[in-house]
Amino acid sequence: MSRPIPIEEMVRLFKSRYTTSHLFKIDNFSLLKKYGIEKVESSVFDLAGHKWTLSVYPNGHKSAKGTHVSIFLMNQVSVNVLLTYKLFVVSQLERKWHSKSKDQFDTNPEPSTEGFYEFITLADLKRNGYLIGDCCLFGVKFYEIEPANPGTAECFSLIEKPLNHKVTWMMSKFSSFNPGKVHQSNEFVVGTRKWRIEVHPRGYNEEKDKSFSVYLSAEGFVNNAPKTKTYARFKLRVLDQVSWNHVENTDSEWFDSEPDFQSGFEDFMPLGKLDEPYLVKDKLYVGVEFEVISTTNYC
Repeated sequence: MSRPIPIEEMVRLFKSRYTTSHLFKIDNFSLLKKYGIEKVESSVFDLAGHKWTLSVYPNGHKSAKGTHVSIFLMNQVSVNVLLTYKLFVVSQLERKWHSKSKDQFDTNPEPSTEGFYEFITLADLKRNGYLIGDCCLFGVKFYEIEPANPGTAECFSLIEKPLNHKVTWMMSKFSSFNPGKVHQSNEFVVGTRKWRIEVHPRGYNEEKDKSFSVYLSAEGFVNNAPKTKTYARFKLRVLDQVSWNHVENTDSEWFDSEPDFQSGFEDFMPLGKLDEPYLVKDKLYVGVEFEVISTTNYC
């Protein structure tokens, strides 16, 4: 199956035709299953005078797991009026969408979630034009809202081996680094986010004075990229400078949207191993390799 118009034009037309709506485009949909990602969240968006997020479970949630796509709407601040909305997935073959009946988001001072476990079957998603080119278009529309502002849209994607996916930090004069303090590399950019490698030369927490601890730290975002959680599957390593038998550990994490969020290993390698062939002529090389990363952009 092929689209009658390019996906970029489809998104543009949707935003102009459907006011007070938010479109959540998911690219590389099949990679979500490959990497075992159960839920994808949108960034926080403004609609109908309130802040929201959309959550999509590509392989279903709870009782719908393995048979349906599940989708939910969550308010981020208190809702003080009764709002009528509809959740949908857009056909990429013709001008229609799949949705359940209109529903109402009731007044609620606390964050709450509304939506559908059995929103659409996985079979219908694939055979009825909702999943084309490994891309889906989910969303929400509110009704009876004035003024009716133009629709908005964002694109979530998983990217394997992204640009700049291997970064190595050369720690020259390693003996000059204060062993009791945390040290970070310069910032580098992978995907739409800034990162640092973080090390604790004498270990961290329970591994203090036992291990060399290594972490990946998520920092801010580039340009005007939406500030949202970032998924990464990555490998941290200390390089063997003689025979290339590096010390490596793999981790995966949803990094929070707030900066200075770390994931890694307290017990990355025993302090007794922190010598040749890893530490040579007072130089240590610590690196990270991203296997896959999520990006979110406005579209």
